[in-house]
Amino acid sequence: MAAGMLRRALRQGLEADVLLADAWFGTKTMIATALDLNLTAILRMKKNAMKYRLRTWNNGSAHTELLDANGLYQTSVRKHWQRLSGLPYRCQCLDVELSLESDGEEQWIPVRLLFVRGVSQDADSPAGAKSWALFLSTDRSLSPAAILEIDALRWSIEVYFNEAKQYLGLLWEQTETFASHLASICARCG
Repeated sequence: MAAGMLRRALRQGLEADVLLADAWFGTKTMIATALDLNLTAILRMKKNAMKYRLRTWNNGSAHTELLDANGLYQTSVRKHWQRLSGLPYRCQCLDVELSLESDGEEQWIPVRLLFVRGVSQDADSPAGAKSWALFLSTDRSLSPAAILEIDALRWSIEVYFNEAKQYLGLLWEQTETFASHLASICARCG
């Protein structure tokens, strides 16, 4: 449904360079949709079983591993946090590949993963559910600060949407179509 909404918005003239979304939309389908629409995806990602291909070099030979977010954290991030200048965060960027698997065929694309945690957190602490966040960008040239600055734009939308639901009672019903959302809103507005 979200992919269809994006396509309709762009056909109607909405100008966009970036697809920005929270972890709910951090899926291969949304990444593929962003690429199809020539948008840079910047997505908060879940720490799920999605596999990334990490290439490293050791003594002049390439080594490739398929790891999920937690595996990447343990092998390449946990002991390598870097302070993010001017911001209260530590981060680590990994340039990896992700397979979007089209028609049963692997289609590897380059992506940048940004692991982030607060400065006050111990770099050696275990990877708890809330100890670090993960972002994905389809533009590997974006700096960690740029990724976080762009993601911060999402919060004004999140706050507005939450207040509209809470104070105006909008979208309380579990509906799937724009027409039913509109009907719900119009019924509440009288």
